Amino acid sequence: MPKFKITSFLILIIFFLNNCGFTPEYAGFKGIDFSLSLNEVEGDRELNNAIASQLNRYSNEKNYSLKIINVNIKSKFSKDILSKDSTGKATKYNLKANVEFVLKTDDGSRKINLYEEFKIDNIEDNVEEMKYIKIMPGIIVAIIKRNFAEIITKKLILNINKNK
Repeated sequence: MPKFKITSFLILIIFFLNNCGFTPEYAGFKGIDFSLSLNEVEGDRELNNAIASQLNRYSNEKNYSLKIINVNIKSKFSKDILSKDSTGKATKYNLKANVEFVLKTDDGSRKINLYEEFKIDNIEDNVEEMKYIKIMPGIIVAIIKRNFAEIITKKLILNINKNK
């Protein structure tokens, strides 16, 4: 009986995923006729590394028919305190990523500035906070930086595709 339930459940999931409008993540990136070459990188190291790993997906030096776009990255990441409690302890933070891309081709160069921000609450429960600190300090900020990098990279690729 449990096998029947699992099989039925899997069939239902497949049926709903096929009929609910689900599309693969990179379905909108068809027809990319360029190759990105990363040149200069400065700013927040962790954010830049995440962006560079995302941009490497669009690097194809083997195909000479593609238009080569040289990319320079200048990033800035900040963590600002939005509010404090009565004891002076920070309760809310605003995380911001500002990335400037300079794209150079044979036709010329252009700048693209992309900006993302995220507001986050400080963990109130000291026991829960100690769990996070003991497991991996700064993991939340690192995850947010990777998410920022993914969003910013997608915006850049869409911008390049739109303004060929």
